[in-house]
Amino acid sequence: MSTLCIPMPYYNPNYNLYSNRGVSDDANTLHRQIAAIEDDFNKSIVLGEKNAKITQALMNIFEECAYPNWDGYGAKPIDKESYYESLRFVQYLPNSIPGPEVTIEPDGEIAFEWFNNKRRVFSISIGSNGELTYAGLFGYNKAHGTEFFGDELPKTILENIQRVFE
Repeated sequence: MSTLCIPMPYYNPNYNLYSNRGVSDDANTLHRQIAAIEDDFNKSIVLGEKNAKITQALMNIFEECAYPNWDGYGAKPIDKESYYESLRFVQYLPNSIPGPEVTIEPDGEIAFEWFNNKRRVFSISIGSNGELTYAGLFGYNKAHGTEFFGDELPKTILENIQRVFE
């Protein structure tokens, strides 16, 4: 018996894992199993409903902004590495944090924004190299800077997201 394993750092929901050129019963069975794996991943309890919605928003943006000038003003196509880093970022978001608005910036990077009101907002731009550039407004206080996204979310990022909802 064989099993298909997809390591998460390399998972790309837009990559066709299986080309259905086979015509045998085994090929059809394999095609159904791969479709079930992809469907199960997208409905994962571990990711949670909120994170599944964010992931879906990312996939939609990936499809809509994959070409140059997608905005009609000369924007760069979505940066694939920024997209992959964003998928990884979503996996690290605690379920206790409300979901962000997901957008793409003209330079091709992915941005997440948490908004409570016009004086409580926090935004993160995710670069292809794991660089998180952020800015926030918390009442009359401001925060901005850059953090590296390694194997966990930086404490500064989590604290600033939580400040939006205090």
